[in-house]
Amino acid sequence: MDRTGPPDIILASASPRRRELMARVAAEFRVFPVDVDESAVPERDPLKFAVAAAVLKARTAAKSFPRSVVIGADTVVALGMRLLGKPADRPAAREMLRALSGRRHRVITGLAFYRGSDDRLLTGHDLTYVTFRELTEPMIEAYLDQETYLDKAGAYAVQEIGDAFVARLKGDYDNVVGFPVAKVRELLARFRTPALTVLVEDSGFPEGFGLAEAEGRRLIVTGAVPGETVRVQIVGERGTARVAEIIRIERTSPRRATPRCRHFGPCGGCLFQDLEYGTQLDLKRRHLRRTLEAAGLAEAVPRVGPVAPSPDLYGYRNKMEFAFGEKFGELALGLREKVTARRQTYRRTLPLEECPIFDPVVERIFPVVLDFARERGLEGFEPATGRGELRHLVLRQGKRTGELMAVLVTAGLGDLDLDGLADRLAAAAPELRSFVHVTCGRGSDVVEHETSRVVAGAPFVEERLAGLTFRIHPPSFFQTNTAGAELLYARIREAAALGPAGRVLGLYCGSGAIELVLAGAVDRVTGVDASPSNIANAVENALVNGIENAVFVPGTVEALLDGALPGPADAVVVDPPRAGLTAQALAQVVRAGAPRVIYVSCNPATLVRDLRSFAEAGYRIVSLSPFDLFPHTPHLETLAVLAR
Repeated sequence: MDRTGPPDIILASASPRRRELMARVAAEFRVFPVDVDESAVPERDPLKFAVAAAVLKARTAAKSFPRSVVIGADTVVALGMRLLGKPADRPAAREMLRALSGRRHRVITGLAFYRGSDDRLLTGHDLTYVTFRELTEPMIEAYLDQETYLDKAGAYAVQEIGDAFVARLKGDYDNVVGFPVAKVRELLARFRTPALTVLVEDSGFPEGFGLAEAEGRRLIVTGAVPGETVRVQIVGERGTARVAEIIRIERTSPRRATPRCRHFGPCGGCLFQDLEYGTQLDLKRRHLRRTLEAAGLAEAVPRVGPVAPSPDLYGYRNKMEFAFGEKFGELALGLREKVTARRQTYRRTLPLEECPIFDPVVERIFPVVLDFARERGLEGFEPATGRGELRHLVLRQGKRTGELMAVLVTAGLGDLDLDGLADRLAAAAPELRSFVHVTCGRGSDVVEHETSRVVAGAPFVEERLAGLTFRIHPPSFFQTNTAGAELLYARIREAAALGPAGRVLGLYCGSGAIELVLAGAVDRVTGVDASPSNIANAVENALVNGIENAVFVPGTVEALLDGALPGPADAVVVDPPRAGLTAQALAQVVRAGAPRVIYVSCNPATLVRDLRSFAEAGYRIVSLSPFDLFPHTPHLETLAVLAR
């Protein structure tokens, strides 16, 4: 340390325990206690509160040492989402210890590293799970007699209670003492890493990372938007690129938008709410074009038109599959956390209070389901271990009818008494028409229907599209964007270019929506799907709408085109899953000899693979039309028209 100038490191804390632990991080530092009003911190989430309080302490101390690295820290105890601060008196301390008895809680230390001279801020946190034994009243009173609890979050110090109170501790012991040495060392090293100022030139697709160039290497910047100038620090490597995190935005891009959802960022449901919608569409079109170029098909496609926008940017989804899990020791219901440049896998569930891309009904449904589950001691299913009972809550909604379906998916528990939950749901959401219980014992995280039972209401909800009524059952395949699908299906009808004598073969027909929309313009439509429930649903939808020239046949595409279908087709419509067509299925479509193939794809990679095979078989690509049925996500629906 240069003793002629200001100290290099300032610890903004009066805690003797933090001073002792800080000595393991740096040989020289100065302690500068600050007095801040933590009641002024607006955050109520324990983790956010701890970090915000640490920032407040660091910024306050930095006023006296603007050129130094100031470290602020704040440790809190959280029981679920309940924040346990320092007790005001003995009765308050007693109540806290009683609440912690026999339960698991979190100890969170928020950390802030700040330098005033360049307004540089780095935040982080450490989290440790502590499980208490069952505490007797004499144990509690004996500890309180020591009178050391008043300045302790949660009314205890782990170094004082030891194994007498603590049954299990998962995480850093130093964090429970009040200062996570390893995390502080890591963050201090990152803070001292030289910062870079870069221009974000592009957005990585489909991940949504900002992309820049620095020192001759590609830079992945989480949370950056094209056109922004950002101050960043390097935090890791990913392949040949470096990964950086934003210190601050120097110049905001006009392409940046304000996310509507409070969960945007950590939630894996949306990646682009922070991008204005026109830029989202441009990124999707460019991605499709680049995929074509990589496959050598750029010259074969006359033109990739602009992406047809979704009529609705929020509230557009008619189906959401929410996942149960555990967060901070409590049952959680929401979506899986987002993949980041530093974390390439995600399994944890992020608890949600809203989902603007679906409907505000989430805010009424979620608390009811969670309360019911907690009352019965039900736990979220963990695919990695196979433990837990609750897997998913699937909500389906008729956007044109307002009807709502709730599907509770459990791992077993076929005899679970859900009548009480049905009554609660009906009271919270009067638009609920159907409540279904589905069991699935498989290890994957995919919603599958092994058994199904209607708990209350009808076995379906209804939706209207293109002047038709569709019944949607729990396993039904139906496009998740009703208004967007209507535009897509109108284009398919136009692309078929068939007169009243036309014959259409629809492959992977799902619940028959495309086929039934086409039925009004042609002589005959035959739909094929491997799922018996989809076929039954398609037949039902034909009957509901009084359509008699649509036939639906169960079976695989690979098998049914070998003479099992009535007569040749003038056009074949294929709408396969993300994996695209198998080699056998594609060969069968080619053998069918239809002069026109209409290919609906939700995956550009498998689309271009199959288009190349069709081109080799003598088909030419007439047009390629992208549709945005999934705003704020990287997903894209594409309509390819082929002819020979």
